[in-house]
This record gives sequence, structure tokens and C-alpha cells, in this order.
Amino acid sequence: MNITYDFILEITLNIFELRTYTLHVGKLSKAIQVYQELGWPALKKYKKNIVRYYIGDVGALNQIIHVWQFEDDNSRRELWKKIYADEDFIKFASEFRPLVLNQENKLMTAAPWMPVSH
Repeated sequence: MNITYDFILEITLNIFELRTYTLHVGKLSKAIQVYQELGWPALKKYKKNIVRYYIGDVGALNQIIHVWQFEDDNSRRELWKKIYADEDFIKFASEFRPLVLNQENKLMTAAPWMPVSH
């Protein structure tokens, strides 16, 4: 019996960081405004590492969820160090942080059976 696969198994050393910000109830619209006015302008210079931003809808109410991709943990730490030293980001963070009730970060690696998108 021969088995064929419709993709080539690729193993990468990339890691993904899933960041979830749970906001105080009633603060989502203000958070969206702060992201549009200060957050994205500060973060777009790092967009090669940003996979996607999401807003929780069902079950994940009052949440902003985003996924970042890095070569490895060292590159992740170096980028966050650079971001935290960025004056534009600090200005954004000073407006955004009071809206946040809880922050959760998870580091993940891609499952080896999933095809890599290019």
C-alpha cells in the first residue's frame, strides 16, 4: 500500500506568540480607538512579525488577540526589547494599559503535519 501526501512536510524553527488582552467591560471601543490612533502607527514598523490581530466575538468577549511570528526565542526577546524602547509604542502603551484587565501570552510551535503557507 502506497500513501501519498498532498504537501511536503516542513519543519521550521519558527515560534509563534499568542497574546490575549482581556479588557475591562465596556472598554473595547476605546481600545479600538487607541489602537487605530496610536497602536498601529507604532507597531506597523514591526509588521513582518505580526501574523494577525483579532477581536473576540463569541465566548472571547472584550478581548484583543494577536499572533506574532519569530525565528526563535532569542529573536522574539530582541524584538520585544526594541519595541519596549520605542517612544511611539510607549505612548500607545500608556493609553492602552489602563484598559486591560488581564494579559495572557502563549508561545507555540507549528504542528509538523500542517503544510507551511508561503
